[in-house]
Amino acid sequence: MSHWSFLKTDLNEQQDLYVDCRSQTQYQESTIKGAYYFPFVKKAFASDPDSFKKLLGPIEEILSLAKKENKSRIIVFDEGMGMFAARLTLLLRAAGFQNTFILGQRWPVENSKEKGSKELDIGPSPKIRKLEGIIDKAFLEKNLTRLQIFDTRTPEEYDGKLPRLTAPEPGSLCGRLPGAFLWDWRMLYDANGELVDKTFFNKKLRGFPFMPERTTVIYDYNGARSSLLALMLKEVGYNDVNVYVGSWFEWRKSNLPKQAVSIYGQTGAGATAPRVGGVDRKG
Repeated sequence: MSHWSFLKTDLNEQQDLYVDCRSQTQYQESTIKGAYYFPFVKKAFASDPDSFKKLLGPIEEILSLAKKENKSRIIVFDEGMGMFAARLTLLLRAAGFQNTFILGQRWPVENSKEKGSKELDIGPSPKIRKLEGIIDKAFLEKNLTRLQIFDTRTPEEYDGKLPRLTAPEPGSLCGRLPGAFLWDWRMLYDANGELVDKTFFNKKLRGFPFMPERTTVIYDYNGARSSLLALMLKEVGYNDVNVYVGSWFEWRKSNLPKQAVSIYGQTGAGATAPRVGGVDRKG
C-alpha cells in the first residue's frame, strides 16, 4: 500500500455509497453489494456550458443519493485504482464531497458480491455550478502563458503521433497544448500495478521545473488520466491544481495554439500539418 490518503481499503456498508466505474458488462456480472453504475464517467466532455451541464447532472445525482441514503463516505472503484475511479473521485471532491475515496484494492475485493442492477444514466443539470479545480477552455485561453501544464498522455500522443491512446481514428488531429510537460500516466504505477509511493513520486516531481505555489493545469484526452495526478499533487502540497475537463478532445477542434501537430493516418504529400497558432518548441 502506497499510503495515499485518497485510497481506502476498509469498507462499511452502513456508511458507504459505492460507485462502480468498471465496464457495464463487468458491473452486471458482479459488483459490490449495493453499488451504483453511472456510464458518464467513461465519456469525453467539452467545457462549454451545455457540455458542462451534462457532466454535472450525474455528479449531482450521486451527491443526492449519498444524502438520501445517509452515507458519510463515497467509495469509488474500478479494476484497481485506475483512471475512471480517480476521475469520479476528483469530480465529487470538486463538488464539495471531500469524503470521497478510491478503493485501494484491485478487483475482485473481499466483500459481498451481487449482480449489478442500479444503472443510472442521468440527464444534464438545469444549471451550472462551479467545481473547484475543474477549468474550461476559456480559462486556458486567457492564462495559457502563465500556467505550468502537465500532459498525462503517452509519449506517442504527446509527440503528435497518435490522437488518442485507444481506437485512434484516421484523419484525427494529433498534438499537444503549448508548453506542456509530459508525465506519462502509466508512470504513476509500479510494476505490480500499485500506485507508486510518495517518496518515488516526489523524486520524479523534482525533475520538472514546476513550483507548488504556481497554478498547475493537467490534461489528457478526456480528463480521466489527468485526475489521478491531480489527486497526488494536491496531497504532496501543490496549492492550485486544476484539471482541464475538455482536454485534447476539445482543444484539438479549436483554433487555439497547438504543438507537434499532425494528421493521424496521412502519409506523403497530403500529410502536411495544418496551420495552427503557437510556436513548436521542446518541452
